[in-house]
Amino acid sequence: MPRKPSKPKTTRRGKNEGSVYRRKDGKWVGQVTVGYHPDTGKPIRKYTYANTREEAAHWIALTLVSETSKAAPSLASELLLKDFLHRWLTTFKTYEVCSRTMELYYSCERLHIVPALGDIPVAELTASRIQTFLYYLQAEKQFSRRTISLVRSILIQLYDYAVEMSLAPINPVRSTKLPRQPQRPEAEEKVIPIAQREAVLAAAQKEPIMRPIITSLLFTGMRIGELLALQWKHINFAAHTITIAQSVTRELTFDENGKTMEMTDALGSTKTRTSHRIIQVPELVLTRLREWMRYVAVLPKGLEVLTPEGFVFISTRTMSMRTYSGFRASYRHFLDRNGFSGEGLNLHRYRHTYASMLLEQEISPKIVQKLLGHRDVSTTLGIYTHVVPEVFAGVAAAVDTASQQLMDGTYTPKRSAEAVRAQLQQIDPMLSEDMTVNLKYL
Repeated sequence: MPRKPSKPKTTRRGKNEGSVYRRKDGKWVGQVTVGYHPDTGKPIRKYTYANTREEAAHWIALTLVSETSKAAPSLASELLLKDFLHRWLTTFKTYEVCSRTMELYYSCERLHIVPALGDIPVAELTASRIQTFLYYLQAEKQFSRRTISLVRSILIQLYDYAVEMSLAPINPVRSTKLPRQPQRPEAEEKVIPIAQREAVLAAAQKEPIMRPIITSLLFTGMRIGELLALQWKHINFAAHTITIAQSVTRELTFDENGKTMEMTDALGSTKTRTSHRIIQVPELVLTRLREWMRYVAVLPKGLEVLTPEGFVFISTRTMSMRTYSGFRASYRHFLDRNGFSGEGLNLHRYRHTYASMLLEQEISPKIVQKLLGHRDVSTTLGIYTHVVPEVFAGVAAAVDTASQQLMDGTYTPKRSAEAVRAQLQQIDPMLSEDMTVNLKYL
């Protein structure tokens, strides 16, 4: 496992960014310096008392916003983008998004935005300069569209905030456009080719630990975090269903410069409200889960974890929930042992391939979206409400057929590759959201 850097009990805020501490009676205190006495030079401070650390920190953020707004006319001409961006991230944005998203934000700040634009005063950055910067990221750095979209999204949010604080007259980023990029060649497609699906399944059959995991990933469309969080109580063998109710997430802590100090795995809710779902699973998946149950039962302490609350895909070394890093290492070793290293078989491709197989079996794209647990399909599924149970039963049968044919090497899609590719383009933007933040500001 990767070594974890040492971590202090608390992280210091930057100068003039306030402080939060806990009193002996359990109350949290938020303190912020808002100025200095003109005669004595002593700091003028404001305080608040709260029941939680988050409440105190939120008060500090609002107070800083108010004080910054009062000083806006004098700040606008001298406040550099790098300073404004970092304060916005550390005192405001960090309370709005999860730590994985903050990791992306800090990375964009440190690697992309500050080196190119950091020394420009906030009020002087123009749309032309930003557009040139976006083209530079594409042409010179050859960054993906997703990375450029994230950079632009951060700048849009930052300047919306600057306009609110009267630090900029308008948001110049909203006048820019994402650079057009050539269509990705077929070699870079995310769907695993049929022959490779068969080869991976055949290789997994020889390994009792990877066999149920690979089968479940390929024929359920679960995200890796959802699979690691699966407990035996979530599997209904009689009804052929799995309930997706939670997910393993990676929590990160940062130092005052936005660099990651520690990463820990935690059990949390699913990615979105609609990610909480019940999916029909093929008989092959249930068979592999029964085999896995028998395998675990004979391990030391195996019967102790075969309970409704026990995690399904435990680490056989610790007999507890697998971690992200631990599983990824095991998966890399599986690829290396079977000659798949270097073929781009990242874990998320199984989810894309599951969606592709459903489309190949003539399942409606809207139903596929629902099975994948995307948050924005409730309205598009409205017209299907009266037939959803029947359609889902058809999905189970289609996946059963696909799984059996892949196992015996006779798999034949009912739709052409071109038709499936066109339909995947309808779903692909939502699939891509699984791998990054929601770029709702584009």
